[in-house]
Amino acid sequence: MAATVIKTIDVGYWDPMPSGITFDGKYLWWIAGDNAEILQMDRKGNIIFGFDASAIDNFPKGITTDGKYLWWTGHENRNIYQIDKAGKLIKTIDLTSIDTLPVGITTDGKYLWWIGALNDYIFQMDKAGKLIKIIDIKAIALYGNGITTDGKYLWWINEFPRAIHQMDKAGKLIKTIDIGAIDTAPHGITTDGKYLWWIGAENDIIVQMTKN
Repeated sequence: MAATVIKTIDVGYWDPMPSGITFDGKYLWWIAGDNAEILQMDRKGNIIFGFDASAIDNFPKGITTDGKYLWWTGHENRNIYQIDKAGKLIKTIDLTSIDTLPVGITTDGKYLWWIGALNDYIFQMDKAGKLIKIIDIKAIALYGNGITTDGKYLWWINEFPRAIHQMDKAGKLIKTIDIGAIDTAPHGITTDGKYLWWIGAENDIIVQMTKN
């Protein structure tokens, strides 16, 4: 299904390895993976604030927000981290017994949803770390990366095929948007309600796109 690109923001000047992205209602927050930083940016592309995440985990990957806190996945220690927006660590959830390659993460307010790239599963988890549900996505796509939710649906992004998928929370696929012509290394994804925002790591861009 076709979708329209509204704009692209070049972030390669800041970091050559962008990965996760989220939206807090006003600002975008994205992960600069090469520098292990978490950056706050307005929707025009201006960096507002940033902090070094390497003291917590040297390989940040996915990020989401519940409005008050940021939650992000770290590849170095295979954890989910809850931090405040100044970068202070609040809580750590160990994922090593579930999946050792946590990538994208999102929250619907009550639950965390995250992708484990080792087995290509989407996991639903409460904020204390209790596993609720597992959705196997291998039949749809491989190498899942980012995930977001608009409250009703999950939207997730993957590298093979290079696409964005809309899915209900029971795991039923609604539609697929091919994005391979835009960037061949899609990573994080988020939504501001109206638009999707996603990271293309081949060209080091953040893409604003319609949902259909």
